[in-house]
Amino acid sequence: MKDKEKRMIAILVAITAIIIIIALVRGSGKKEEKPPENNIQEEEFVELLEDGTRLNSSDKLQETKTIDGMEISKFQLTEKDNVTLLLGTVTNVSDTTRGGYPVNVTVFDKEGNEITTVSAFLGELEPGKSTQFSTNATFDYANAYDFTITKK
Repeated sequence: MKDKEKRMIAILVAITAIIIIIALVRGSGKKEEKPPENNIQEEEFVELLEDGTRLNSSDKLQETKTIDGMEISKFQLTEKDNVTLLLGTVTNVSDTTRGGYPVNVTVFDKEGNEITTVSAFLGELEPGKSTQFSTNATFDYANAYDFTITKK
């Protein structure tokens, strides 16, 4: 992996960590307010955790995605304090080095309507190697049903 690519990955990881830390710090100082009973909106694919994090539970979202000889699996989609985070594991299942380019993650609801598209970066991986995939946004799409990943 080239120094420039390593630097890009390190910058993306640092930005993700800073956003998560800011979200956690902002959330820890707030009073927990319960919404009025009549204002609770049912979300089919969201499970509310004790700390207020909303965890996506869609089976469709858990399916392995494939792009350019790489598999992305073991997804976790969460939202807290209006920061939505999508994590996964990228594995190069080809016999050549792959990755090193930006991708679009297009998110869909159960009816197949596009909710949003966010950007991510697939780092360069040697054959058989794995790394973490992550993207985040200050937009709540935790109740997503499925998504696709395509090269930019």
